[in-house]
Amino acid sequence: MSKLKSIVLFFLISANLFSQHITIKYVGNNETVINLTSESRENIYDRAVLSPKNRELIVDNNSSIFCNDIYRCTSIYATNNEILEFDIDAKGLIHYYCASNPIRKSESEFLNASFEKYGSIKNLPNYNHLKVIMASQKMNTYFDKDYIKQKELLEMYYKENKLSKEFYDYFYATYWSLTLYNQLEEKNINANTFTAIEESFDQADTLLDVDKYRELLQNYVQKRMMVFGLKKSLSNEMDFISKNFKNQNIKDYLLYVTIYDPLSARDQKATFDPKALEIFRKNCKNETFVFNVEEELKPVPTPLVLKEIVKKHEGKLVLIDFWASWCMPCREELPSEKKLMDKYKDVAFVFVSIDKSATSWKKAMDGYKDILNKENSVLIAKSEKDELLKQINVTTIPRYVLLGKDGKIIHKDAPRPSTPEIQTLIEKYL
Repeated sequence: MSKLKSIVLFFLISANLFSQHITIKYVGNNETVINLTSESRENIYDRAVLSPKNRELIVDNNSSIFCNDIYRCTSIYATNNEILEFDIDAKGLIHYYCASNPIRKSESEFLNASFEKYGSIKNLPNYNHLKVIMASQKMNTYFDKDYIKQKELLEMYYKENKLSKEFYDYFYATYWSLTLYNQLEEKNINANTFTAIEESFDQADTLLDVDKYRELLQNYVQKRMMVFGLKKSLSNEMDFISKNFKNQNIKDYLLYVTIYDPLSARDQKATFDPKALEIFRKNCKNETFVFNVEEELKPVPTPLVLKEIVKKHEGKLVLIDFWASWCMPCREELPSEKKLMDKYKDVAFVFVSIDKSATSWKKAMDGYKDILNKENSVLIAKSEKDELLKQINVTTIPRYVLLGKDGKIIHKDAPRPSTPEIQTLIEKYL
Protein backbone atom coordinates (compact mmCIF):
# COMPACT_ATOMS: atom_id res chain seq x y z
CA MET A 1 0.00 0.00 0.00
CA SER A 2 2.90 2.37 0.67
CA LYS A 3 3.88 2.14 -2.98
CA LEU A 4 0.38 3.05 -4.06
CA LYS A 5 0.52 6.15 -1.86
CA SER A 6 3.44 7.45 -3.90
CA ILE A 7 1.55 7.20 -7.19
CA VAL A 8 0.67 10.40 -8.99
CA LEU A 9 -1.47 9.49 -11.99
CA PHE A 10 -1.20 11.78 -15.01
CA PHE A 11 -3.64 9.69 -17.02
CA LEU A 12 -5.95 12.51 -18.02
CA ILE A 13 -6.58 16.19 -17.39
CA SER A 14 -10.14 17.02 -16.43
CA ALA A 15 -12.36 17.81 -19.41
CA ASN A 16 -14.01 20.46 -17.24
CA LEU A 17 -10.81 22.53 -17.43
CA PHE A 18 -9.88 21.98 -21.05
CA SER A 19 -11.78 20.91 -24.13
CA GLN A 20 -9.61 17.93 -25.05
CA HIS A 21 -10.22 14.59 -26.68
CA ILE A 22 -8.56 11.34 -27.66
CA THR A 23 -8.91 10.21 -31.27
CA ILE A 24 -8.68 6.52 -32.19
CA LYS A 25 -8.25 5.76 -35.90
CA TYR A 26 -8.46 2.36 -37.56
CA VAL A 27 -5.89 2.37 -40.39
CA GLY A 28 -5.99 -1.29 -41.43
CA ASN A 29 -7.74 -3.04 -44.31
CA ASN A 30 -8.94 -6.01 -42.30
CA GLU A 31 -12.71 -6.50 -42.67
CA THR A 32 -12.97 -7.50 -39.00
CA VAL A 33 -15.23 -5.27 -36.93
CA ILE A 34 -13.62 -3.89 -33.76
CA ASN A 35 -15.94 -3.27 -30.83
CA LEU A 36 -14.73 -0.50 -28.52
CA THR A 37 -16.06 0.84 -25.25
CA SER A 38 -14.98 4.06 -23.56
CA GLU A 39 -15.73 4.53 -19.88
CA SER A 40 -15.23 7.52 -17.62
CA ARG A 41 -16.50 8.72 -14.26
CA GLU A 42 -19.34 10.65 -15.83
CA ASN A 43 -20.20 8.43 -18.79
CA ILE A 44 -20.86 4.90 -17.61
CA TYR A 45 -20.08 3.59 -21.07
CA ASP A 46 -20.09 4.67 -24.70
CA ARG A 47 -19.88 1.99 -27.32
CA ALA A 48 -18.57 2.30 -30.86
CA VAL A 49 -17.69 0.11 -33.81
CA LEU A 50 -14.57 0.72 -35.88
CA SER A 51 -14.26 -0.95 -39.25
CA PRO A 52 -13.29 -0.10 -42.83
CA LYS A 53 -16.64 1.72 -43.07
CA ASN A 54 -16.33 3.60 -39.78
CA ARG A 55 -12.70 4.32 -39.00
CA GLU A 56 -12.64 6.90 -36.22
CA LEU A 57 -13.67 7.20 -32.58
CA ILE A 58 -13.38 10.44 -30.58
CA VAL A 59 -13.75 10.20 -26.80
CA ASP A 60 -13.41 12.54 -23.85
CA ASN A 61 -9.91 12.67 -22.48
CA ASN A 62 -10.87 11.24 -19.09
CA SER A 63 -12.04 7.93 -20.56
CA SER A 64 -10.64 4.43 -20.36
CA ILE A 65 -10.80 2.76 -23.77
CA PHE A 66 -11.27 -0.97 -24.20
CA CYS A 67 -11.62 -3.42 -27.02
CA ASN A 68 -14.48 -5.50 -25.70
CA ASP A 69 -14.59 -8.33 -28.23
CA ILE A 70 -15.15 -11.43 -26.13
CA TYR A 71 -11.79 -13.12 -26.88
CA ARG A 72 -9.78 -9.91 -27.10
CA CYS A 73 -10.58 -7.76 -24.06
CA THR A 74 -7.59 -5.46 -24.26
CA SER A 75 -7.02 -1.85 -23.24
CA ILE A 76 -5.97 1.14 -25.31
CA TYR A 77 -4.12 3.86 -23.44
CA ALA A 78 -3.79 7.54 -24.39
CA THR A 79 -3.78 11.00 -22.84
CA ASN A 80 -5.29 14.34 -23.80
CA ASN A 81 -5.20 15.43 -27.45
CA GLU A 82 -3.38 12.31 -28.65
CA ILE A 83 -4.30 10.69 -31.95
CA LEU A 84 -3.80 6.94 -31.95
CA GLU A 85 -3.72 4.82 -35.08
CA PHE A 86 -4.20 1.07 -34.89
CA ASP A 87 -4.26 -2.06 -37.02
CA ILE A 88 -4.95 -5.74 -36.35
CA ASP A 89 -2.44 -8.53 -36.82
CA ALA A 90 -3.02 -12.08 -38.04
CA LYS A 91 -3.76 -13.19 -34.46
CA GLY A 92 -6.47 -10.57 -34.10
CA LEU A 93 -4.41 -8.42 -31.71
CA ILE A 94 -4.60 -4.64 -31.80
CA HIS A 95 -1.35 -2.75 -32.41
CA TYR A 96 -1.54 0.99 -31.89
CA TYR A 97 0.90 3.90 -32.04
CA CYS A 98 0.94 7.67 -31.72
CA ALA A 99 3.05 9.90 -33.99
CA SER A 100 3.37 12.59 -31.31
CA ASN A 101 4.27 10.10 -28.54
CA PRO A 102 6.29 7.11 -29.87
CA ILE A 103 6.32 5.25 -26.53
CA ARG A 104 2.66 4.33 -27.09
CA LYS A 105 3.89 1.69 -29.56
CA SER A 106 5.89 -0.23 -26.93
CA GLU A 107 3.03 0.22 -24.44
CA SER A 108 0.77 -1.46 -26.98
CA GLU A 109 3.31 -4.29 -27.23
CA PHE A 110 3.19 -4.69 -23.44
CA LEU A 111 -0.62 -4.96 -23.47
CA ASN A 112 -0.48 -7.61 -26.20
CA ALA A 113 2.27 -9.58 -24.44
CA SER A 114 0.30 -9.49 -21.19
CA PHE A 115 -2.91 -10.53 -22.96
CA GLU A 116 -1.26 -13.45 -24.76
CA LYS A 117 0.48 -14.71 -21.61
CA TYR A 118 -2.17 -13.99 -18.96
CA GLY A 119 -5.46 -13.18 -20.67
CA SER A 120 -7.85 -10.28 -20.15
CA ILE A 121 -7.62 -7.82 -17.26
CA LYS A 122 -10.51 -9.25 -15.23
CA ASN A 123 -11.71 -9.40 -11.68
CA LEU A 124 -12.69 -12.74 -10.13
CA PRO A 125 -16.47 -12.68 -10.88
CA ASN A 126 -15.89 -11.64 -14.49
CA TYR A 127 -13.16 -14.23 -14.87
CA ASN A 128 -15.46 -17.02 -13.65
CA HIS A 129 -18.03 -15.97 -16.25
CA LEU A 130 -15.40 -15.86 -18.99
CA LYS A 131 -14.00 -19.22 -17.88
CA VAL A 132 -17.35 -20.90 -18.61
CA ILE A 133 -17.36 -19.44 -22.11
CA MET A 134 -13.73 -20.40 -22.70
CA ALA A 135 -14.40 -23.94 -21.50
CA SER A 136 -17.29 -24.29 -23.94
CA GLN A 137 -14.89 -23.28 -26.73
CA LYS A 138 -12.17 -25.63 -25.39
CA MET A 139 -9.82 -22.71 -24.80
CA ASN A 140 -7.43 -22.35 -21.88
CA THR A 141 -6.97 -19.12 -19.97
CA TYR A 142 -4.64 -18.01 -17.19
CA PHE A 143 -5.82 -16.23 -14.07
CA ASP A 144 -3.97 -15.02 -10.99
CA LYS A 145 -6.16 -13.27 -8.43
CA ASP A 146 -3.13 -11.34 -7.14
CA TYR A 147 -1.87 -10.37 -10.61
CA ILE A 148 1.71 -11.28 -9.69
CA LYS A 149 2.88 -12.18 -13.20
CA GLN A 150 1.23 -9.13 -14.77
CA LYS A 151 2.92 -6.88 -12.20
CA GLU A 152 6.30 -8.52 -12.89
CA LEU A 153 5.88 -7.95 -16.62
CA LEU A 154 4.86 -4.34 -15.98
CA GLU A 155 7.98 -3.77 -13.86
CA MET A 156 10.23 -5.35 -16.48
CA TYR A 157 8.92 -3.17 -19.31
CA TYR A 158 9.13 -0.06 -17.14
CA LYS A 159 12.74 -0.72 -16.11
CA GLU A 160 13.59 -1.14 -19.81
CA ASN A 161 12.09 2.32 -20.49
CA LYS A 162 9.35 0.86 -22.67
CA LEU A 163 6.51 2.45 -20.67
CA SER A 164 5.73 6.04 -19.79
CA LYS A 165 5.38 6.95 -16.12
CA GLU A 166 1.67 7.70 -16.50
CA PHE A 167 1.04 4.34 -18.23
CA TYR A 168 2.98 2.50 -15.52
CA ASP A 169 1.09 4.29 -12.74
CA TYR A 170 -2.27 3.62 -14.35
CA PHE A 171 -1.73 -0.12 -14.71
CA TYR A 172 -0.04 -0.47 -11.33
CA ALA A 173 -3.19 1.06 -9.83
CA THR A 174 -5.28 -1.24 -12.04
CA TYR A 175 -3.58 -4.41 -10.78
CA TRP A 176 -3.68 -3.17 -7.18
CA SER A 177 -7.41 -2.50 -7.50
CA LEU A 178 -8.07 -5.94 -9.01
CA THR A 179 -6.09 -7.66 -6.27
CA LEU A 180 -8.10 -5.90 -3.55
CA TYR A 181 -11.34 -6.56 -5.43
CA ASN A 182 -10.57 -10.27 -5.46
CA GLN A 183 -9.75 -10.22 -1.75
CA LEU A 184 -13.24 -8.85 -1.17
CA GLU A 185 -14.58 -11.98 -2.87
CA GLU A 186 -13.10 -14.26 -0.18
CA LYS A 187 -15.59 -16.03 2.06
CA ASN A 188 -13.99 -14.48 5.14
CA ILE A 189 -12.74 -11.02 4.26
CA ASN A 190 -9.57 -9.95 6.07
CA ALA A 191 -9.99 -6.65 7.95
CA ASN A 192 -6.71 -5.48 6.39
CA THR A 193 -8.41 -5.52 2.98
CA PHE A 194 -10.96 -2.94 4.08
CA THR A 195 -8.18 -0.90 5.71
CA ALA A 196 -6.08 -0.88 2.55
CA ILE A 197 -9.01 0.31 0.45
CA GLU A 198 -9.92 3.00 2.98
CA GLU A 199 -6.33 4.26 3.04
CA SER A 200 -6.57 4.88 -0.71
CA PHE A 201 -9.44 7.34 -0.34
CA ASP A 202 -7.11 10.31 0.05
CA GLN A 203 -5.86 9.63 -3.50
CA ALA A 204 -9.29 9.02 -4.95
CA ASP A 205 -9.45 12.32 -6.86
CA THR A 206 -6.88 10.81 -9.21
CA LEU A 207 -7.55 7.10 -8.78
CA LEU A 208 -11.16 7.54 -9.89
CA ASP A 209 -9.80 7.84 -13.44
CA VAL A 210 -8.86 4.14 -13.18
CA ASP A 211 -11.86 2.04 -14.18
CA LYS A 212 -10.89 -0.93 -12.00
CA TYR A 213 -10.60 1.36 -8.99
CA ARG A 214 -14.17 2.52 -9.62
CA GLU A 215 -15.25 -1.15 -9.70
CA LEU A 216 -13.36 -1.74 -6.46
CA LEU A 217 -15.25 1.08 -4.72
CA GLN A 218 -18.59 -0.36 -5.76
CA ASN A 219 -17.64 -3.79 -4.47
CA TYR A 220 -16.32 -2.24 -1.24
CA VAL A 221 -19.77 -0.70 -0.59
CA GLN A 222 -21.51 -4.04 -1.11
CA LYS A 223 -19.16 -5.97 1.16
CA ARG A 224 -19.01 -3.32 3.88
CA MET A 225 -22.81 -3.25 4.08
CA MET A 226 -22.84 -7.05 4.30
CA VAL A 227 -20.31 -7.02 7.17
CA PHE A 228 -22.39 -4.41 9.00
CA GLY A 229 -25.53 -6.51 8.50
CA LEU A 230 -27.34 -3.79 6.56
CA LYS A 231 -30.33 -4.83 4.51
CA LYS A 232 -29.73 -4.57 0.77
CA SER A 233 -31.98 -1.98 -0.86
CA LEU A 234 -31.38 1.01 -3.08
CA SER A 235 -32.19 3.59 -0.42
CA ASN A 236 -30.05 1.77 2.20
CA GLU A 237 -27.12 1.68 -0.19
CA MET A 238 -27.51 5.38 -1.03
CA ASP A 239 -27.76 6.21 2.66
CA PHE A 240 -24.61 4.20 3.44
CA ILE A 241 -22.66 6.00 0.70
CA SER A 242 -23.81 9.44 1.79
CA LYS A 243 -22.74 8.84 5.42
CA ASN A 244 -19.51 6.84 5.05
CA PHE A 245 -17.42 8.72 2.49
CA LYS A 246 -15.79 12.06 3.34
CA ASN A 247 -14.22 12.44 -0.10
CA GLN A 248 -16.85 14.26 -2.15
CA ASN A 249 -15.66 12.87 -5.51
CA ILE A 250 -16.03 9.30 -4.24
CA LYS A 251 -19.42 10.11 -2.75
CA ASP A 252 -20.63 11.75 -5.96
CA TYR A 253 -19.49 8.87 -8.17
CA LEU A 254 -20.93 6.12 -5.98
CA LEU A 255 -24.26 7.90 -5.53
CA TYR A 256 -24.49 8.36 -9.29
CA VAL A 257 -23.49 4.89 -10.42
CA THR A 258 -25.74 3.29 -7.80
CA ILE A 259 -28.88 5.19 -8.77
CA TYR A 260 -28.33 5.48 -12.52
CA ASP A 261 -28.89 1.88 -13.64
CA PRO A 262 -32.24 1.31 -11.90
CA LEU A 263 -33.36 4.80 -12.85
CA SER A 264 -32.48 4.42 -16.53
CA ALA A 265 -34.67 1.31 -16.77
CA ARG A 266 -37.61 3.41 -17.90
CA ASP A 267 -40.28 0.77 -17.37
CA GLN A 268 -39.42 0.68 -13.63
CA LYS A 269 -39.86 4.41 -12.92
CA ALA A 270 -43.36 3.94 -11.57
CA THR A 271 -41.95 2.00 -8.61
CA PHE A 272 -38.66 3.86 -8.26
CA ASP A 273 -37.52 4.43 -4.66
CA PRO A 274 -38.20 8.14 -3.88
CA LYS A 275 -36.03 8.05 -0.74
CA ALA A 276 -32.99 7.06 -2.83
CA LEU A 277 -33.63 10.00 -5.12
CA GLU A 278 -33.93 12.36 -2.16
CA ILE A 279 -30.55 11.16 -0.82
CA PHE A 280 -28.97 11.67 -4.24
CA ARG A 281 -30.30 15.20 -4.64
CA LYS A 282 -29.23 16.18 -1.13
CA ASN A 283 -25.69 14.76 -1.28
CA CYS A 284 -24.44 14.72 -4.88
CA LYS A 285 -22.53 17.89 -5.84
CA ASN A 286 -21.31 16.88 -9.31
CA GLU A 287 -23.30 18.95 -11.84
CA THR A 288 -22.95 16.42 -14.66
CA PHE A 289 -24.20 13.57 -12.48
CA VAL A 290 -27.14 15.67 -11.31
CA PHE A 291 -27.99 16.68 -14.88
CA ASN A 292 -27.88 13.07 -16.15
CA VAL A 293 -30.17 11.85 -13.37
CA GLU A 294 -32.63 14.71 -13.86
CA GLU A 295 -32.71 13.93 -17.59
CA GLU A 296 -33.66 10.34 -16.80
CA LEU A 297 -36.47 11.60 -14.56
CA LYS A 298 -38.17 13.48 -17.35
CA PRO A 299 -41.50 11.95 -18.39
CA VAL A 300 -41.33 8.92 -20.63
CA PRO A 301 -42.21 9.91 -24.21
CA THR A 302 -45.79 9.45 -25.34
CA PRO A 303 -46.05 5.84 -26.53
CA LEU A 304 -44.84 5.64 -30.10
CA VAL A 305 -47.51 4.86 -32.64
CA LEU A 306 -45.43 3.93 -35.65
CA LYS A 307 -48.35 4.35 -38.03
CA GLU A 308 -48.59 8.05 -37.14
CA ILE A 309 -44.90 8.60 -37.88
CA VAL A 310 -45.17 6.80 -41.21
CA LYS A 311 -48.24 8.88 -42.08
CA LYS A 312 -46.03 12.01 -42.10
CA HIS A 313 -44.19 10.51 -45.08
CA GLU A 314 -47.27 9.55 -47.09
CA GLY A 315 -46.41 9.02 -50.77
CA LYS A 316 -42.79 8.09 -50.05
CA LEU A 317 -40.93 4.85 -49.51
CA VAL A 318 -39.97 4.62 -45.83
CA LEU A 319 -36.97 2.69 -44.49
CA ILE A 320 -37.30 2.14 -40.73
CA ASP A 321 -34.12 1.40 -38.78
CA PHE A 322 -34.63 -0.25 -35.37
CA TRP A 323 -31.46 0.27 -33.35
CA ALA A 324 -30.04 1.09 -29.88
CA SER A 325 -27.04 2.98 -28.52
CA TRP A 326 -25.58 -0.24 -27.08
CA CYS A 327 -25.98 -2.19 -30.35
CA MET A 328 -22.61 -2.01 -32.07
CA PRO A 329 -23.70 -3.75 -35.31
CA CYS A 330 -26.48 -1.13 -35.52
CA ARG A 331 -24.00 1.71 -35.22
CA GLU A 332 -21.65 0.13 -37.71
CA GLU A 333 -24.38 0.43 -40.36
CA LEU A 334 -25.08 4.14 -39.83
CA PRO A 335 -22.35 5.48 -42.19
CA SER A 336 -23.67 3.23 -44.96
CA GLU A 337 -27.18 4.43 -44.20
CA LYS A 338 -26.00 8.03 -44.61
CA LYS A 339 -24.87 7.18 -48.14
CA LEU A 340 -28.35 5.82 -48.88
CA MET A 341 -29.90 9.00 -47.49
CA ASP A 342 -27.70 11.11 -49.76
CA LYS A 343 -28.44 8.96 -52.82
CA TYR A 344 -32.19 8.50 -52.38
CA LYS A 345 -33.60 11.91 -51.53
CA ASP A 346 -37.17 10.71 -52.17
CA VAL A 347 -36.93 7.96 -49.54
CA ALA A 348 -37.81 8.77 -45.91
CA PHE A 349 -35.49 7.32 -43.26
CA VAL A 350 -36.89 6.79 -39.76
CA PHE A 351 -34.67 5.72 -36.85
CA VAL A 352 -36.46 4.01 -33.96
CA SER A 353 -34.35 3.42 -30.84
CA ILE A 354 -35.25 0.69 -28.34
CA ASP A 355 -32.94 2.15 -25.66
CA LYS A 356 -34.23 2.01 -22.08
CA SER A 357 -32.21 5.10 -21.21
CA ALA A 358 -33.19 8.37 -22.86
CA THR A 359 -29.81 9.82 -21.89
CA SER A 360 -27.91 7.00 -23.62
CA TRP A 361 -30.06 7.50 -26.73
CA LYS A 362 -29.38 11.24 -26.81
CA LYS A 363 -25.64 10.76 -26.30
CA ALA A 364 -25.50 8.27 -29.16
CA MET A 365 -27.42 10.67 -31.40
CA ASP A 366 -24.84 13.39 -30.68
CA GLY A 367 -22.20 11.19 -32.28
CA TYR A 368 -24.10 11.04 -35.59
CA LYS A 369 -25.41 14.56 -36.04
CA ASP A 370 -25.18 14.30 -39.84
CA ILE A 371 -27.48 11.26 -39.77
CA LEU A 372 -29.77 11.43 -36.71
CA ASN A 373 -31.90 14.40 -35.70
CA LYS A 374 -35.13 15.27 -33.90
CA GLU A 375 -37.11 14.99 -37.13
CA ASN A 376 -36.12 11.45 -38.10
CA SER A 377 -35.36 9.82 -34.72
CA VAL A 378 -37.69 8.58 -31.99
CA LEU A 379 -37.37 6.61 -28.77
CA ILE A 380 -39.72 3.67 -28.65
CA ALA A 381 -42.17 3.12 -25.80
CA LYS A 382 -44.56 0.23 -25.33
CA SER A 383 -48.03 0.78 -26.73
CA GLU A 384 -50.86 -1.70 -27.09
CA LYS A 385 -52.37 0.56 -29.76
CA ASP A 386 -49.46 0.22 -32.17
CA GLU A 387 -50.73 -2.33 -34.67
CA LEU A 388 -47.93 -1.67 -37.18
CA LEU A 389 -45.30 -2.35 -34.52
CA LYS A 390 -47.07 -5.59 -33.65
CA GLN A 391 -46.97 -6.66 -37.31
CA ILE A 392 -43.24 -5.98 -37.56
CA ASN A 393 -42.54 -7.80 -34.24
CA VAL A 394 -39.03 -6.53 -33.50
CA THR A 395 -37.19 -9.20 -31.48
CA THR A 396 -33.60 -8.55 -32.58
CA ILE A 397 -31.64 -5.58 -33.85
CA PRO A 398 -30.39 -4.22 -36.14
CA ARG A 399 -33.64 -4.56 -38.03
CA TYR A 400 -34.66 -2.73 -41.19
CA VAL A 401 -38.22 -2.54 -42.50
CA LEU A 402 -39.20 -1.09 -45.88
CA LEU A 403 -42.66 0.40 -46.24
CA GLY A 404 -44.28 1.27 -49.56
CA LYS A 405 -45.66 4.64 -50.64
CA ASP A 406 -49.05 3.46 -49.40
CA GLY A 407 -47.68 2.83 -45.90
CA LYS A 408 -47.89 -0.95 -46.20
CA ILE A 409 -45.02 -3.30 -45.37
CA ILE A 410 -42.92 -4.33 -48.38
CA HIS A 411 -40.18 -6.15 -46.46
CA LYS A 412 -40.23 -6.94 -42.72
CA ASP A 413 -36.53 -7.78 -42.59
CA ALA A 414 -34.87 -5.76 -45.32
CA PRO A 415 -31.16 -6.10 -46.22
CA ARG A 416 -28.66 -4.03 -44.25
CA PRO A 417 -27.64 -0.61 -45.59
CA SER A 418 -24.08 -1.81 -46.25
CA THR A 419 -25.26 -4.43 -48.76
CA PRO A 420 -25.99 -3.85 -52.47
CA GLU A 421 -29.28 -5.74 -52.04
CA ILE A 422 -30.89 -2.83 -50.18
CA GLN A 423 -30.33 -0.52 -53.15
CA THR A 424 -31.86 -3.08 -55.50
CA LEU A 425 -34.89 -3.33 -53.22
CA ILE A 426 -35.32 0.45 -52.92
CA GLU A 427 -34.99 1.03 -56.67
CA LYS A 428 -37.55 -1.68 -57.40
CA TYR A 429 -40.26 0.24 -55.50
CA LEU A 430 -39.26 3.88 -56.10
